[in-house]
Amino acid sequence: MLRGGSDLNNGRRFLAMLLVLISLTAYGAEMNNLGDYQWKNRLILVQVAPETEGAVETLTDARAALNDRDIIWFVNTGSGLVSNQATVSGGVERDVNELLAKVRSDERVLLIGKDGGIKSREPSLDLDAIFRRTDSMPMRIREMRTD
Repeated sequence: MLRGGSDLNNGRRFLAMLLVLISLTAYGAEMNNLGDYQWKNRLILVQVAPETEGAVETLTDARAALNDRDIIWFVNTGSGLVSNQATVSGGVERDVNELLAKVRSDERVLLIGKDGGIKSREPSLDLDAIFRRTDSMPMRIREMRTD
């Protein structure tokens, strides 16, 4: 009987370790394109221009509010992509640059919903307006009710 209990404990430890490894792998999974964010995050894409000067600082300063809304941001500075993600894959950078290149020149800021649809196109970064728009989305309203 003692041996059976020991095998059971070893099995439980193995299962617990396996679940930890799986969750760490899933959490650390690299996002390879913008589609990988769908249903997980909202996105703000910014093309730097005089109208969006200071965007990186503004977004960095709003970290808590952005995290609360599951928002990931990417700013094309002209010399590279800056984000609140630790690393940005080449595929994501390519997708962001391609999407920003396709919009009109006065559409410097895009808000993309968790469903992958573009929710707003703006000439400048107005986080208060983005938060109001985000907070009025049905999915966000459900999120706020469960928090």
